[in-house]
Amino acid sequence: MRIEAIATERLLLRPLSVDDAPDLFAVYADVETTRYWPTRPHMTLADTRGEIRQLIAPEGASYWCVCVRTVHATVPIGVCGFLGNAGVPGAGYILHRDYWRQGYGTEALRAMVAYGFERLKLDRIELWIHEENLASQRLAQKAGFERRSQFRLKWHNRPASHVMAVYGLYAPVKSAPAQPVFDRLTPILAVGNVQATAEYYRDTLGFVIEFLYGRPATHAAVARGDWTHPSARIQFSYVEGAVDSRAMALFVAVGPGADALCAIWRAAGVEIVSDPQDKPWGMREFSIRDCNGYVLRFATPV
Repeated sequence: MRIEAIATERLLLRPLSVDDAPDLFAVYADVETTRYWPTRPHMTLADTRGEIRQLIAPEGASYWCVCVRTVHATVPIGVCGFLGNAGVPGAGYILHRDYWRQGYGTEALRAMVAYGFERLKLDRIELWIHEENLASQRLAQKAGFERRSQFRLKWHNRPASHVMAVYGLYAPVKSAPAQPVFDRLTPILAVGNVQATAEYYRDTLGFVIEFLYGRPATHAAVARGDWTHPSARIQFSYVEGAVDSRAMALFVAVGPGADALCAIWRAAGVEIVSDPQDKPWGMREFSIRDCNGYVLRFATPV
């Protein structure tokens, strides 16, 4: 889907092109502007061309060159857009520091968000912001985003890892999630048919297939959660021969709504091993058995 230009009171957001590299080199080459950017400051125009190609290459990516409108021309000052990633729609933005603290970032982000909800039909938008980038976090909050969670990440241009804050915004027509938010879990289960297992988790349990490796598939990952973090993740690895699924069970912590989730899965034909019940340790739990015989136990605080 080809994106369109967006005009605001002071800005013009036009579809990003590699031809914008000469104008945007000053943005990506500035040390202060890129302090919290995942790549090093650009040294050459080729660096900027490569950056733009990477941004617009993924299928579904939608990026704009942010320009200030003047009487006689437009002045490129940065970039904003959607990553085109699978799962939760991610977004990002960068503006040259000469244009900070003037409301341009908020104006651009609000325009981009409106386009994402109205034209791209996104149901939510997610931002990952460096924990030390307080100005960017305030900008996100001005545009209506709320802090949802955080996780630790290491960029190749940094000697150590850091915390990324996850900010999320639902489309105006979408209320808070009716089903529980999953915390992160990434076990690796041995299975005889990776493809069928991944499809079962997708079609019956509501997970998203993050990747399938090999033809036929020998390894896969699925995930479920309203945001990238927190979420529950499971990987599957092919083994030949019978697998003793009784050797282990998975414990998954979820938010409120465990009873409703159990009812949904029961109606879908999922094998319920134990119905929701309060436990002495302050949790309400229920268990299911997946298509390979593994037991998953879901628990929410009571």
